[in-house]
Amino acid sequence: MQDVLDPKRPNTWTNINRLKYHACKDWIKLNFKELLAALSRMPSDPIDPWNILGYACIDKNLYAEAVTVYDELFKKTQKEHGNIGIPAYFRGIAHFLQGLFQEAYKDFKIARQFEIQTKKVSGFSARAIAYMEETLFPTREIIKKNQSRLIKDLNTPRNLARVMGPNMLRTIHKWNSATPLFSSGISQGGGYFLTLRNKLGQTTGVAIDPGYDFFSIFRDLGLGIADIDAIIITHDHDDHTESVEGILSLLAKFNDHNEQKKSKVIDIFGSAGALLKFHGLLSATDLFGNREINFKLLVPGSEISEIEGISLMEKYGFTLSVKPAFHTERWTNQESAVGIIIHTNIHDIKNGGNLKIGITGDTRYEVGVGREYKDVQVLLLNIGSVEKEEGKMLHQHLGMLGCINLLKEARLGKPLLAILTEFGEEFSGKREIISRILENWAQPMSSTKSRELKVIPADIHLEVRLEDLNIRETDTNVFFPYTMIEIDESTPERLRYTFNG
Repeated sequence: MQDVLDPKRPNTWTNINRLKYHACKDWIKLNFKELLAALSRMPSDPIDPWNILGYACIDKNLYAEAVTVYDELFKKTQKEHGNIGIPAYFRGIAHFLQGLFQEAYKDFKIARQFEIQTKKVSGFSARAIAYMEETLFPTREIIKKNQSRLIKDLNTPRNLARVMGPNMLRTIHKWNSATPLFSSGISQGGGYFLTLRNKLGQTTGVAIDPGYDFFSIFRDLGLGIADIDAIIITHDHDDHTESVEGILSLLAKFNDHNEQKKSKVIDIFGSAGALLKFHGLLSATDLFGNREINFKLLVPGSEISEIEGISLMEKYGFTLSVKPAFHTERWTNQESAVGIIIHTNIHDIKNGGNLKIGITGDTRYEVGVGREYKDVQVLLLNIGSVEKEEGKMLHQHLGMLGCINLLKEARLGKPLLAILTEFGEEFSGKREIISRILENWAQPMSSTKSRELKVIPADIHLEVRLEDLNIRETDTNVFFPYTMIEIDESTPERLRYTFNG
């Protein structure tokens, strides 16, 4: 074959296609100068030798070589006053396949002029031009506009202090588990968002268990990636982590495109399952090699007061106590989920000391688990579902009985705002009633005092002002003491929080 195929003899080039792909490609690259020299000694007509080599270059992804071949043919044809539309068209293809779209467009326009001269109404170049004008160029403009909008969004100034202010707790949470994946109605998951004032007087933002729809709800509040400083993950299930990857993806884009050219770092406090689930992302760095994520493992029984040698109280205004949770994680296949107590720097006006927020996470009830939260003033309580079998409590969630027992262990006869969350969609239209049942049955049987326990069901817009534990009324946006808040569930899809004076 090598004796027959001769770069200096164009009449042998018909054998090019008999070579296998890589052998053919290597032969053209090795002999390209001789091949081009042989063509330069030939007229533009007949075109077959030109196309044999040009087609082979295009077929073997040798696009730059194809441009050279058809550019040489274009010049020779132009000099001989021939039809330059053919070499222009094929040069356009080779330019296009290199992503040189403007050059390709010019070539197709030249080819089109000659099609018109020969009265070809719908030639190859006409279709190529239509494709570029009607599809490619408009799509590229959309991409450019989207990129511009993304960069603008990423550079939106930090709005946390203005939109929420410090020392606020907001539930961005409606339904639990995977219901947002298969629900036919409006079904939003989410998590919680906490703002605290740190030692420098700055408002810091902490996302807690950001599940389905968390970031879209978060954006609807007028907040963005610049407003998230830390993430707490109690376990690795999707309804508690689905938005984490999106947040970290936006973090990477923010660090690549922010106008301040300053790297943002997010601290993540997560369970063992969360560590395994996201371990591939945790070493992420920006364009300059700066770390984007710090990770701290949450192990039951541990006290966390720093990250990377920096005091959490100074940086965020909190420390963490890690509590056990009896809930199997997917990535460990063990009950490695955790509960959390957030020790804030907010003074508890009513009881003295500082405010503590408990988060049970997903857990079944085990005797004594409520005592882990005996000192908290606010408790985020994940119910999950109701008991499905007679005489059996739920294996992975608290359920009604687990919630009641936990509340009795934690605060029997003592003040407590319990926020009931993690509802299955079977609770639609029943969240207020379930909350009242828990509140009534968890009260001391012989108590003659005014009831200090209040169980309030969460929806995506529940907002608690932590300095005085007042809750924002839905209609007026005025804050009232949590003991005076009632629930209106006349529209099951959206709870209303009303003042009962």
